[in-house]
Amino acid sequence: MECAYVVCPVCWDKLIQVTSEEEYVSYRKDKKCSKCGTHFGLALHGKKIDDTTYQINFKRGIKLDDMRITGMRKSLNEVHLDADAILKAIEIGKKGKLIYEGDAFHTYLFTKVFLGYESWIEFDIVPKFPYKIYTPDLFICPECKADVVDHQEPCEELRGWFLDGFFCEHCNKWTLGPTAIRDVTTYNLVFSYKKLENMDNSSIKREIMNCLKKLPNKEIQGDQMIIHTNSEKIIEIVPYIQSAGCAYDIEPPFPHKID
Repeated sequence: MECAYVVCPVCWDKLIQVTSEEEYVSYRKDKKCSKCGTHFGLALHGKKIDDTTYQINFKRGIKLDDMRITGMRKSLNEVHLDADAILKAIEIGKKGKLIYEGDAFHTYLFTKVFLGYESWIEFDIVPKFPYKIYTPDLFICPECKADVVDHQEPCEELRGWFLDGFFCEHCNKWTLGPTAIRDVTTYNLVFSYKKLENMDNSSIKREIMNCLKKLPNKEIQGDQMIIHTNSEKIIEIVPYIQSAGCAYDIEPPFPHKID
């Protein structure tokens, strides 16, 4: 039987087993840590935890710079592990050297700290650690400890793209990311094609016609043309349609700025 365990991502004091999806949602959204008032987050998923002791042995590593050592020390201290002893053991480590020994909870804490450092240092866990590891601290703001939200907003530098990441609404700042991602929505642009046809020949009309030639997915219904295309093409053609004085509509609502 597989089990899931949650933890307070501020206190890091104990694992709590949850036995159903409903109970997990309750811990994630409703219940809060009695010590600090933070919502719980998913930590481990796998077999039921027993009294197994795990040995964490040095596998390979390169010399760490001061910035990474400082980051490791900060993360180890946050989860109440002995940063001085662990970092000293790593510094003089050779393959197979015992770095840390502990139960499932403390092995989880150790492993979570070193996630993302695999290019610089790796460990072997004996016996094999039979759990999927999660990082619930990603879902709280490192400054105010409020829950963060998955947030998207239009990207100013890459028009037609979004910035995507985790965002703290209390601090009004990104906590993870943001990264630029393409807007994959197909938009429907509707405008008066009859008015365009009746226009005198001009540079604006020629620009619109040139844009239309590059758009394969379009159709004419009555006096209107309907174009099915992406955000970047919408941003390219709409300014010309505006300059021509043609009324237009975009569905679904267009989130990006059009000059």
